[in-house]
Amino acid sequence: MSLEAKKLAELLRTSEDVILNLEKNMEKVSGKKGVISKIVKENEYKVREKLIELGFGKDKNPFNTKAEDIYNALIKKAEKDNETLLKYFYKPDFSTIAGCRSLVNAIKELVGELKGFYLKEDKAKEFLKLNPPKKIMASLGYGNDIDKMIKQEDLFEIFAALRFVEDSEWLNNVFFKPYKNLTKNDFEEREIKVVALPERWEGIGKKFLGKKLHHMSHLKELGLVFIIPIEKQIKGDVLYLFFMILHYIYETDWHSKLFKIYSQDKNFVDKMINALKVDVTEDPLPNHGKASWRIVPKYLAKNNPNDPRLAEPHINPEAWHYTRTVSAIEKFAKRFPDSGLDFWDGLDVIGESFPFNSSKKKILVSFDLFDNGIALLQKAGFESKYLYHQQEALWNYVFIEYMGKKIIDKVMIDNLDKGFVVL
Repeated sequence: MSLEAKKLAELLRTSEDVILNLEKNMEKVSGKKGVISKIVKENEYKVREKLIELGFGKDKNPFNTKAEDIYNALIKKAEKDNETLLKYFYKPDFSTIAGCRSLVNAIKELVGELKGFYLKEDKAKEFLKLNPPKKIMASLGYGNDIDKMIKQEDLFEIFAALRFVEDSEWLNNVFFKPYKNLTKNDFEEREIKVVALPERWEGIGKKFLGKKLHHMSHLKELGLVFIIPIEKQIKGDVLYLFFMILHYIYETDWHSKLFKIYSQDKNFVDKMINALKVDVTEDPLPNHGKASWRIVPKYLAKNNPNDPRLAEPHINPEAWHYTRTVSAIEKFAKRFPDSGLDFWDGLDVIGESFPFNSSKKKILVSFDLFDNGIALLQKAGFESKYLYHQQEALWNYVFIEYMGKKIIDKVMIDNLDKGFVVL
């Protein structure tokens, strides 16, 4: 059994002791045995299957294939799927609202009608009047006339622009400060909005693109997912926007459920604001001989791949939202089998180490669409490959195999404010 524990530890970049201790505690809680072995065998089977599909099946042992060759094959596959989606969505032009319509409509059809618990429009207008966004007003030619802007402009468009026009320090210290006075009566049930902003935001949006991988974002408390127009399309953009819009929709939907639950609590606003901050506690995990899991609501590895919290048992809401995205993409792939997207089915948790540069050293490669889609968009070379989603999804998968999907969703909602769960 130690071989399987050692292998899973390698895939999760943690120690064998962590995995063995996790297994012991989770077996007590769930009554399930052999879970670690099952996960490792599934991973090996999937990797072998995909190596053959990628053309490495002629080798006696495809696991001896160079890591950089496998990475390049995965990127080529992602690039091919991007080209296919370009055709399916009638060559979308992301510089115009009309050009985004086919992609947005296809995504709306996939997810169906999702209603949530979001800030009322009248309350959002109050925030604009209380602290007028001067850079937006100047850009649109309203000077200091906030009433005129509110009357003539689309509220959701203005709130979207806050994210990439106004200064982040002003947003956090001034504009969002009145959020502390919100009550549950300031929220209502309505459908998530998925929109492309008008062409006039293209120039201003370039400032936003300098900080982010993509020309899109979301406002969880407002129930809004939006695309910022760009003049020049990037290779991999269609594929990336396809899964990221889905991801943001499910993330927004999940937070609306969280906020509705919080609204019954006397500390509603404090809990909501803390959830929007996406902080990760640095307190040590409780250690009382029970199964303790940290809740990590963001990708820590983006900033520090060696953050020690990543080596602990943890579950990740971000990766959970993407699991719902994977299901939607699988649904799309079944409807359009020629899209080639079925290749990625079940690969969000799959990774493997392969020889690097003809040396004894082995390097981990992610088979996940999310990681490879980002790498394609960034034109990242092998040394800059992405790994963080696959590993976070795999930690979630370990939890799910012991406890189930309904339980992981429930414990993350119930314990997000604490930052950990003890089973």
